[in-house]
Amino acid sequence: MKRTGVFQFVLGIVVGAVFFGGTAAIAAGIMAQPKTAAIVIDGQTVDLKGYLVEGNHYFQLRDLSDKLAAGDKDFSIVWDGQGNRVLIDTGRGYDPNEQYAPESTTPPEQTTPTMSIDEMKAEIVRLTNAERVKAGLPELEVLPALMDTAQAKAQDFIDSGYYGHNSPVYGTAPQMIKAAIPNAKSAGEIIAPWLKTPQEALTNWVDSPAHYANIIASKYTHIGVGIVDGVDGGYWWAVHFAAL
Repeated sequence: MKRTGVFQFVLGIVVGAVFFGGTAAIAAGIMAQPKTAAIVIDGQTVDLKGYLVEGNHYFQLRDLSDKLAAGDKDFSIVWDGQGNRVLIDTGRGYDPNEQYAPESTTPPEQTTPTMSIDEMKAEIVRLTNAERVKAGLPELEVLPALMDTAQAKAQDFIDSGYYGHNSPVYGTAPQMIKAAIPNAKSAGEIIAPWLKTPQEALTNWVDSPAHYANIIASKYTHIGVGIVDGVDGGYWWAVHFAAL
């Protein structure tokens, strides 16, 4: 359909016979049986009545003109038989040889299965130790008592309704850790709220000078990780360090 002023050509009872398969014609005085058809203009379905005439589908050009923006006189129009739709694209001109090409049905990419909490804790340990190795430092050893204090701290964020290094229940991180591990020579903590993956958490800490300083502190020998599901897509994270 490519003619300047084509819509002014439709008069009186003349039915603008635009065949939904792509053939254009004009048929006058035909008794048409109304039929609702799906007409899609630039991706949006519009309310436009179609007609079934001797087994072929048609619609009136003046009706279509009302749905197009002023100046849209040259546009692509193709028939999607599978979807029973007329597809009109005002962004490109009419091509009589154009055929409807459905979008690719390539299966979606397989996503990596969601990690369990224990797997995320192990990944935090691995990523932390990788940063220490890059800095020329020995890896930290997982200590069960530190795993317990870190988990308690992450849970405390939710239970006590706060976020910070000073807990209303346990006090500062060194106080909390040394209460559980009396022989700890020094202790530290890094925390993060609402992050979704271990890599996000580690990136957050590496980008924070204060947190990164704990990751590469040469005095620490042991590590513990706590993670609590925040329910709506994110986790609360706490990592405890100690020197024994």
